[in-house]
Amino acid sequence: MKKLDVNNLFSIFNATDEEVFREEHSEELLDNPYVLMGMVLRGVENFTVLDDMYAYKHGKEYQAVRPKVKHSYFLRLYGFLDRINFNKYNFEFMIGEDFSVEQTDRALNFLLHHFLQYEQYEKCAIIQRYIDLLHIDSVPLPLPEGILMPFNNSK
Repeated sequence: MKKLDVNNLFSIFNATDEEVFREEHSEELLDNPYVLMGMVLRGVENFTVLDDMYAYKHGKEYQAVRPKVKHSYFLRLYGFLDRINFNKYNFEFMIGEDFSVEQTDRALNFLLHHFLQYEQYEKCAIIQRYIDLLHIDSVPLPLPEGILMPFNNSK
């Protein structure tokens, strides 16, 4: 059996969304918080599918490299999330039209629990901020100063 190359696992996703946007001369979309969040959500979903496929096909061999592969992949996804600038945008995510609250919450919690295992609490704090925004309706008003309202529930 051929040895698994940790660096080439999940290489199907090496052609990132960033490269596609650049090829299409749409680099400005790479600063769009909605696009960045979509890349994170789709990335988590893609990971779960590929993770299952590799676990089934390669068994114990994959299990030996799985933590390293997962961490590397999730660091990349976190990089997209970290690029969203809370202070620059007064945006709408359109949750419920393209991304459901449940889908978003599930993906962000998946990331959060991963980084908790590695005790990367700064990343956890950023991820938790997005999770909290999903549930903004449960936050008593008035909101603390500096918190932007990213969801427009009035539509």
